[in-house]
Amino acid sequence: MSNIADISTGTYDAIVVGGGHNGLVATAYLAKAGLRPLLIEARPTLGGPCGTFEFLPGYRCAFTNSPGSFEPRFIAELQLEHFGLKFIRTDPTVVHPFPRGAFIGWRDRGRLAAQFDAYAPGEAERYFGLLSDLEELGRHLGASMFAPSPDLVHAARDVPGHLAGLFDRVMCGSLRQLLDERLKSEETKALLGMLALNATLTPPSAPGSAVGLMMRPISLASYAALDDDDPRRAALRGSTGLPVGGMGAIIDALEACCVAHGATILKDAPIERILHAGGRARGVVTVKGDEFLAPVVLSAINPRTLFGKMLDDEAVGADVRREIAAVPMRGSAFKLVLALDGVPRYAGLPADVDPAQAAQVQFRIAPSLDYIERAIADGLAGRLAERPIMWGLIPSVTSPDMAPAGCHLLSVNAWHAPYALAEGSWPEAGERFADICIDALANYMPDLRRRLIGLRYFNPFEIEDELGLVQSNITHGDMLPNALFGARPHRKAHDYRTPLSGLYLSGGGTWPGGYVTGIPGYNAANTIIKDLDVTS
Repeated sequence: MSNIADISTGTYDAIVVGGGHNGLVATAYLAKAGLRPLLIEARPTLGGPCGTFEFLPGYRCAFTNSPGSFEPRFIAELQLEHFGLKFIRTDPTVVHPFPRGAFIGWRDRGRLAAQFDAYAPGEAERYFGLLSDLEELGRHLGASMFAPSPDLVHAARDVPGHLAGLFDRVMCGSLRQLLDERLKSEETKALLGMLALNATLTPPSAPGSAVGLMMRPISLASYAALDDDDPRRAALRGSTGLPVGGMGAIIDALEACCVAHGATILKDAPIERILHAGGRARGVVTVKGDEFLAPVVLSAINPRTLFGKMLDDEAVGADVRREIAAVPMRGSAFKLVLALDGVPRYAGLPADVDPAQAAQVQFRIAPSLDYIERAIADGLAGRLAERPIMWGLIPSVTSPDMAPAGCHLLSVNAWHAPYALAEGSWPEAGERFADICIDALANYMPDLRRRLIGLRYFNPFEIEDELGLVQSNITHGDMLPNALFGARPHRKAHDYRTPLSGLYLSGGGTWPGGYVTGIPGYNAANTIIKDLDVTS
């Protein structure tokens, strides 16, 4: 549609480097404001982990399985439904298997409470009380998802005395300590453990590991709920819905929106360096030697890649460049896609759950905090987790075109496959880890192996090579207090601006961090629009 392979070099109002979801969101808002942006993507396709990828002939999905985290306000403001984006609003939104039976993430609070209280009497009151306290803390931090974040030290000054202990637990204590203090059942702790940690190589016993629970409260404090169905009202990351056509449908709609507003998109054009002169950014040059000029350059790629490979000391200063280029990544992503001849059967579903309902939605594998702790400890030690943490989805249930007729696709994100193995190496370890994952899944889907007709996996090195995710880190760096707020990615580049005038940052390496929200793209675009004093 907009893959203009023979585009001429030229001058634009802004150049956006990186066509992932944040780069697309930024480009859409810049174009909507009346600017003439050029979006340049290194790969032949857009979307990065969110874009559609054919893993096996006829089996297509995205690397990520997180449609529910994309900000609903962008769908409305960019009129993405006008560009073909449609959602199926499932109920429930998640299935989390446990030895005593599966937890079902109903949208109805009463049905959730009944399950919590079945785990331990009074657990629902404790669970919702903890969430309420976290929301109150979020209101006092002075941090917004939609503005540069304050320094954590300054945020702490506005926290009232009765919340000081909770602040200390969240920012300096551990997730395990917080949950052990406030909850009783292993099941409820595991549910929140998965929300706080999922892809990070941070165990629940580590300092700062509870900060992931603050993302939703800060979002709620940033702007009021859009309506009664706002997904942020659902404490278990209630889904915006499942996009028809998978995660890639969000990317397709964003691309169409960008083009409709006059943006130009160039694919398959890796950037070699950022051009600058007289203390200002002036454009980019591709690895093929093509130059594109603009007074504004917005990078939506990992800041470590930008500062380490595409900038020089003269552009941003030797110290800042060196420090951002050294931000630790500690990635551990492993992608597994299974081709099936039918929908696998879940074990342990409650009697009131239709198996067809459960098959539609995301599932999460991590039955306890101890399980999470062990899996992450294995990853930190360079070992393959014998009991891996997994998030999965069968997108072909709600989008049949993603698999051949009569077949289905099971998309799994498995965590803590270490980038650097203590023994052995990738890719040799890939088949062994894929087999470990399938065995773990078969504990909850007893007929899985019988239905298996094909598979493909991507180890951490392959993910890095295919998607440009440094060390297979999906969030462009740790999501811990010392790497969030005013320190992301650096104190001299935390407000989407950099020391080089005209060069801006976006993507998961900026506030409020990774995951598929689109917020960094929106914030960076609005910063540019404000600096240019553009009136749309």
